[in-house]
Amino acid sequence: MVKPHPSIVVAGDVPFLRSLVRIALEDEGLHVLKECSNPEELLDTVRTMHPDVVLLDLNTNEFETVRLIEHILDIDPEVAIVAVSEGVTGANEKVFAAGARAYLQKPFSMYDLVDLIRKVAPVF
Repeated sequence: MVKPHPSIVVAGDVPFLRSLVRIALEDEGLHVLKECSNPEELLDTVRTMHPDVVLLDLNTNEFETVRLIEHILDIDPEVAIVAVSEGVTGANEKVFAAGARAYLQKPFSMYDLVDLIRKVAPVF
């Protein structure tokens, strides 16, 4: 079965921002499987729903973020992870080293977010 669009999970600890991102992605024709509010829910969702892309915007420390990326990729090495963060020095290098495919610094435009997800998502 061929999927019509890449499936996306939006993970973030701020409900309003998760919803805003989901709406923006869906307005662009992208398919959001689920919103996750914490690392445990995200890992369970990756395990059971097998998304193509994970948009990761959790306010955890760098070590926890790196470990979370590693855990996600242990579950599904093919998932494309887009990490979103405040402008922390060196954060992009750490998330790339952990296996994220892209990094987006806050603040960002929804256009930039959609464009970046389209670049890292598998082609259907």
